[in-house]
Amino acid sequence: MDLFREQFTFINDWLAARERSGELRHLDANVLAPWPAAGQRNLVIGQDIAVELGHPDDGSVAFLVWRESTDDDRGGRTLLVGPDLPMAKGQRLPFAKVVMIQGRGFDADNTHARYRQLEAVRYGIDLRGYMMRAASQVNREWSRVSQAALADGFRFGVLGQALIEAFTTIDFVNRADVLMVTSSRADVMTFRPLADRVTQVIRAMNKMSVEMDLDCGSCTLAPVCEAVDGLRAMRRARENERA
Repeated sequence: MDLFREQFTFINDWLAARERSGELRHLDANVLAPWPAAGQRNLVIGQDIAVELGHPDDGSVAFLVWRESTDDDRGGRTLLVGPDLPMAKGQRLPFAKVVMIQGRGFDADNTHARYRQLEAVRYGIDLRGYMMRAASQVNREWSRVSQAALADGFRFGVLGQALIEAFTTIDFVNRADVLMVTSSRADVMTFRPLADRVTQVIRAMNKMSVEMDLDCGSCTLAPVCEAVDGLRAMRRARENERA
């Protein structure tokens, strides 16, 4: 199912440019011990805040995309453009977080259910000293890291590793790569058009999954379906089911 070809193309080109400029860092997560869970009691407020990420005034973009694996490569990478958390103590940073999933067996019948499973993982991360407030409908995340967590060694590599491990426990996921950007508001907001397009694709997919009668002539999302190969395939499958 090819839903996010344009997003993957843009991200790969952007990463290649940042690699050439020396701005892209590959964070080695393999040497990190698992970070303890918070037990859903993760309130970070007031003087306990060490770093704030994606405050509404600073810029925030967060989204997830997936595609069929091209090989059997497993695991994932955490990629960073901009300062890591120890360099930003006492600051607020703009924040982009993009999760790129490679999996197998996506088709017109199972993709919507798989998306819901992936989204549950995305918002289910529970790490001590890391508090996240997310608005999935607008693809934003506003998060905070506590003073104690930063002192104990919490880094973006820890967050990336936790996400990679959580996603790759799903049976249809081979690989999960996590890109985080804190370099500037302009860099973060570069990803806003991609996130908005992801939202349109998801809305179209959600609509097809619940509506019995697909009236494309009156649907405002019809241009999105026409432009995305995977959505066209899903629509044909639904039409065949209801014929």
